[in-house]
Amino acid sequence: LLAMPVMTYLIYQDPFTSGSKTSWWAAIILGTIIACTDFVDGLLARKYGPTVFGGMLDPLADKIFVALLYLPMMDIGFFPTWAVGLLFIREFLVTSIRSAYEWRGLQLKTSYFGKVKTWVQMQGIITFFIAALIGPHDIVIALLVVTVFPVIGLAYLWFAKGKFHRSLAMSLPFMLATVALFAVPDSLQTSVEIGVYFICVVTWLSGLDYLLGAIPALHKAGGFHRADLIRVLAAISIPVCATLALVYSSAPAAPMLLIVAGELAVGGLDNLLSRHKASSSTWSFGARALGSSALLVAAVLVDSQAATLAWIAMGISLVGVAHEFWRGKDHYLDDSKLDEQLTEA
Repeated sequence: LLAMPVMTYLIYQDPFTSGSKTSWWAAIILGTIIACTDFVDGLLARKYGPTVFGGMLDPLADKIFVALLYLPMMDIGFFPTWAVGLLFIREFLVTSIRSAYEWRGLQLKTSYFGKVKTWVQMQGIITFFIAALIGPHDIVIALLVVTVFPVIGLAYLWFAKGKFHRSLAMSLPFMLATVALFAVPDSLQTSVEIGVYFICVVTWLSGLDYLLGAIPALHKAGGFHRADLIRVLAAISIPVCATLALVYSSAPAAPMLLIVAGELAVGGLDNLLSRHKASSSTWSFGARALGSSALLVAAVLVDSQAATLAWIAMGISLVGVAHEFWRGKDHYLDDSKLDEQLTEA
């Protein structure tokens, strides 16, 4: 998490305007290292046991990682605006639904498709980075070479171990589709835009089972509450308003990026606190999320004051986020609660 802002800074050293590709190569290397720490974290959790705080941070780190990659790429005009906006609406909506489930004592199971979605988002943007740096022709050759490795791995596991590795098998069609993506269109920008649209579709398909199943499940558990409505409104307004302010106002990017990252983080905390019936009040949640969103809209409409309004919106959001993490510290720093959860499971 601490390294991610450095990666974002490197992205903004755009090689298409500065002429130097060093910063983007550095961003790729740093992003790859950050992604690899996720595997290390998983190994440590399996060896030494999980913690409540680690369990909360793990999915948040993935989401913030994606946000601090996709939003800057959209901001510099490399990714289509509406596709990126839709991608984050899905992320916030699923988080809000999870809080509604947790409050009612229901379990929202993570599907395997949800894990595939995260892999596609991360693998996709690294591929786009490299394609921009080495060109569509060379990236096709590189992808074909890389595709050989999962084929070898699948063959080895099947014939030597008698095992079928689902994740390796799932990676093959996506890699071959990426080869076609850069081999067929006549320009890099076209390939990238089609690729981002595809990632957006995968992201939403991975959330449809959550979204469609939530309506009957919540209705059966007592119907919708005012808190649910506020969280859904916030889930839509935050990514939409941040995206609009990034693209259509003269405000600096930092406030919008920090708002999205902070709200993604507090969304995970809200899931945990909802489980213990300790989530923030409806008015507190709404004032923070909807208030900062309204200021971002104002930044678009009153461009002469865009920077001031964006920084005030960020201040409201981050102060509220910090207050929530301070207020909920007894829940995410107390690992005895993890023992209770494991016993219940």
